[in-house]
Amino acid sequence: MPQYHSKREYVVQALVPPCGQEATRVVSQAGGGDELADLRAAVLDDEWLREHPAVLTQREGIAWKGDKMYVPDRLRRTVLLRCHDAKQAGHFGFLKTLHLVRWQFWWPRLKSDVEKYVKECHVCASAKPRTGKPMGLLQKVADPSRPWEEIAMDFVVELRENRHYNVIWTVVDLFSKQAHFIPCKGLPSAHRLVRLFVQHVYRLHGIPRRIISDQGVQFTAQFWRDFIRLVGSSQGLSSAYHPSTNGAAERANAMVE
Repeated sequence: MPQYHSKREYVVQALVPPCGQEATRVVSQAGGGDELADLRAAVLDDEWLREHPAVLTQREGIAWKGDKMYVPDRLRRTVLLRCHDAKQAGHFGFLKTLHLVRWQFWWPRLKSDVEKYVKECHVCASAKPRTGKPMGLLQKVADPSRPWEEIAMDFVVELRENRHYNVIWTVVDLFSKQAHFIPCKGLPSAHRLVRLFVQHVYRLHGIPRRIISDQGVQFTAQFWRDFIRLVGSSQGLSSAYHPSTNGAAERANAMVE
């Protein structure tokens, strides 16, 4: 499907060169084109430039601050789009996007404009994980006082098959962060899970006081729940809307993947 660009976007393509190519070279090579004429018109119409004529140097209708090209107000957002959203930019964070823009361009309040643009980028907000503290009242998930008192578990699935093993059962001690990675031939049933638990966890560490997992069918099966109750342990299930409850096992899975 063909992509259509506004006239303003073509102007910015002249403004923002491919990585490694300076804006000054692009301008010098663009002489006489419609893009350069539109850029010069934007410079003439720019209100800030009219109010601060002595701040910048103008050469051939283009405004400069040292070796940085001045971007007129009406073109700034499109410059930010090309420096942040384009394939060669790759939706970098604030500091990398700021460096890319400052490398070639200048305008007043550039830093705050870049910061605002990156913060409001819908692609970044939906695709990048949040690494800051979650909002709301902090609740302690686990508070073990000794090794293997509280554990978390999860499965790593859809791995490349090796000797018929394609699943890894991850069991993490929440006190020491020691982990066991137990290979499985497919997702085990609740009965098989009990046997693996006795072989790889109970035999080495005894019965934990609490076992945290997601709501997979193995962990919610009645056989598994009865086993946990009979050995005197308790079960904690993470919800679909708060998977960080099982964060220790999730992080161990990420290392395997």
